[in-house]
Amino acid sequence: MASDFRALVEHAPDAIVVSREGIVLYANAAAAKLLGYASAEEIVGKPMTFLDRREAETMRRRIQQMKERGETLVPREYPAKRKDGTAIVAEIASTIVEFDGAPAVLAYARDVTERARLRSQLAHADRLASLGMLAAGVAHEINNPLSFVGLAAEMLQKRVGTDEQPLVDNVRSGIDRIASIVRDLRLFGRYDDELPSAVDLAAAIETAERLVAHELRPRARLVKDFGELPPVLGVARRIEQVFVNLFLNAAIAVEPKHEGTIVVTAQVNDTHVVVSVRDDGVGIAPDKLEAIFEPFVTTRASGGGTGLGLSICRDIVARNGGNIVAKSTLGEGTTMQVALARAERALVSDAPLHSATIPAPPPTMDRAAQKRVLIVDDEPLIVATLVKALGKSAQVVGETSSERALETLLGGAEFDAIVCDVMMPNLTGTELHERIAREKTELASRFIFITGGTYTTRARDYLEKIPNARLTKPFAVDELLRAIGTKQ
Repeated sequence: MASDFRALVEHAPDAIVVSREGIVLYANAAAAKLLGYASAEEIVGKPMTFLDRREAETMRRRIQQMKERGETLVPREYPAKRKDGTAIVAEIASTIVEFDGAPAVLAYARDVTERARLRSQLAHADRLASLGMLAAGVAHEINNPLSFVGLAAEMLQKRVGTDEQPLVDNVRSGIDRIASIVRDLRLFGRYDDELPSAVDLAAAIETAERLVAHELRPRARLVKDFGELPPVLGVARRIEQVFVNLFLNAAIAVEPKHEGTIVVTAQVNDTHVVVSVRDDGVGIAPDKLEAIFEPFVTTRASGGGTGLGLSICRDIVARNGGNIVAKSTLGEGTTMQVALARAERALVSDAPLHSATIPAPPPTMDRAAQKRVLIVDDEPLIVATLVKALGKSAQVVGETSSERALETLLGGAEFDAIVCDVMMPNLTGTELHERIAREKTELASRFIFITGGTYTTRARDYLEKIPNARLTKPFAVDELLRAIGTKQ
């Protein structure tokens, strides 16, 4: 009977280890396989070095608790290392048994590395989703005041003298910087209207290089070493954004050395194109390397940057079946490897459903030289600023209540353009448009929507169905004038 039980243990699919005071007394074949050893004899009689000191101490405390309470420990996941140094995650449950005439710890273990990886990915996706919702709300709240500040600065720039121009330029530069940060924040939200297509990867890399050339030249020499590349799946401007970020990060990393080198190479396999961006810069410390893709984490010594760039890059790449990993050695440099899924043919047109470019105004807007324009926004300062900004170019009426705007429009007032905020209390911009489309059909095409960048699902779906122009806050006066069809 004893031999039968031993045979069962030897051939058990789960790893089984018996230990006392941290020394392995027995291990079955599954335990040896789990830890990467050829046989159990390589483990027996040796300390459990496959657990690091911290995890071993955690296990010791749990075993002591088990002895005191006389109970079996519930399974717990432990990070461990195989013989070759490969990291794994083992789920271990333990109990006290009699072994060779003395108490010992009997542990059952199984490899749950893949499960832990998937759980980590799901947790990361959940964090990004939560951050996306928060970021979209924050972006909307920032964009409203940023819009009237930007419009006011634009108007001020046309009025001040030469001596004051540098000050106004600095104000507008600060506004542009805030707007750029807000745009980055919004990328954590959804951008489902950007449908993936076949993207010319080499052209995207070339474009990214041109965009950052002024930053690269004083810091580093960029060398491209790859042949013809197949098309990849994605959105062209997003892929360009990934490489712009990687090139800038590499340039900043090599700056202390001066005249550094950034080398871009590529490998093609059946499913992906893997592009490596390697610099010979200062490198990243091992304890920081794992965190660099997390939002708001930055390794820049000066504290510059928002810490959003790499997280956004990973999100862009992952959306279309790719990934991005970092390898680095302090003092020697960093390599960023971007794997992009191949796309042998164009799946859809690369143009988004609703381009940010302002479409030509409908013919109804050209019927008079001086247009009548209705501004509808629940933010009084935006209304006041737009009324003043457009006052010389059009007959402008401002309204901060969407309900009053509805009464005005249904009451027979005629407008060549209705500039309407999307998200407003009580009656949203899309709901206002929906009512007008039913009851005053001829005015529906004259709506121009302005938005701080966040929508309800219903508003998003509605906007996708209609051809009306959309402007994202903050916008310039000239953009709005082009949408209205009026020259300043």
